[in-house]
Amino acid sequence: MIIDQLFGSVKLTSTEKQIADFINANPRIAINLSLEELSEQCYVSQASVIRLCKKLGVKGFAEFKIKLASELSAFVMGDQNVHVDMPVGENADGPEIAETFFNLTIQSLKMAYDTMDYKALMDAARLLARADIVHIYGRGESLILAEDFHYKLIRIGMHSTIEPQNGFEEAKCLRSSARISQAALVISHYCNSRHIHYVIDELMSSKIPFVLLTAAENPFPYDVFAQVTLRIKNSESRFKMGSFASRAAMTFVLDCLYGQIFALHYERNKENLNLFSRRKIERSYFYDVGDKNDFYD
Repeated sequence: MIIDQLFGSVKLTSTEKQIADFINANPRIAINLSLEELSEQCYVSQASVIRLCKKLGVKGFAEFKIKLASELSAFVMGDQNVHVDMPVGENADGPEIAETFFNLTIQSLKMAYDTMDYKALMDAARLLARADIVHIYGRGESLILAEDFHYKLIRIGMHSTIEPQNGFEEAKCLRSSARISQAALVISHYCNSRHIHYVIDELMSSKIPFVLLTAAENPFPYDVFAQVTLRIKNSESRFKMGSFASRAAMTFVLDCLYGQIFALHYERNKENLNLFSRRKIERSYFYDVGDKNDFYD
């Protein structure tokens, strides 16, 4: 596969690696560029781009773009070609659907694992772990991921806030305080909505540092404003059944972030988790009605 070769299965010169790095970071942008435009973006000659294409086993840049575009629309697992946008084919049965989503999830996790930025992960964990209050933002499918991460922080005694209802997060008044340390986590698949612009503008106005988790190929300028940016590679288009691949990858990254936060203050977080569990057990009488005749509203 072209993508596998760019990731390191073929030995590249420093100039060729410069081109490969740009394509790896911006694959969907690359397939829409001309040969001249790509060479200008990479600050190399057009001949260098052609040499790289031939080294990857294609005749020229046009054929390279066709193969890359084809690979971006699908994951390959064994002999099965799994399209991320429309993974389920017509008349697919239960076992076939289960295998398809299993393969798609495994491949998504592998790509997220292979491209994990561990320094960024540690920086993000430290920023959130030392904050007195962590504000979490997400919308649509990102809100589901945000809610899950919010609940994990609560389990270990961290003060976390999230506004699940659309519009309410825009009513929240953020204020910086010398006595209270604040940080935020912003989750956005594409970083192109008015909502994300508003949230980041509010955070910057309040001087609250934030972590950005995104699947956007080019999250500029939000990645510049963020204290830390965690990016996942995403080959999904807007025309899709659902965010299966990106959701799996983002959940994996968030779980790794939570694990790193937990490990930073392991004993304290373990004790907080024990307290959380004990409270749930001690308050079980709220859920056990017992004899209905003894129950009063």
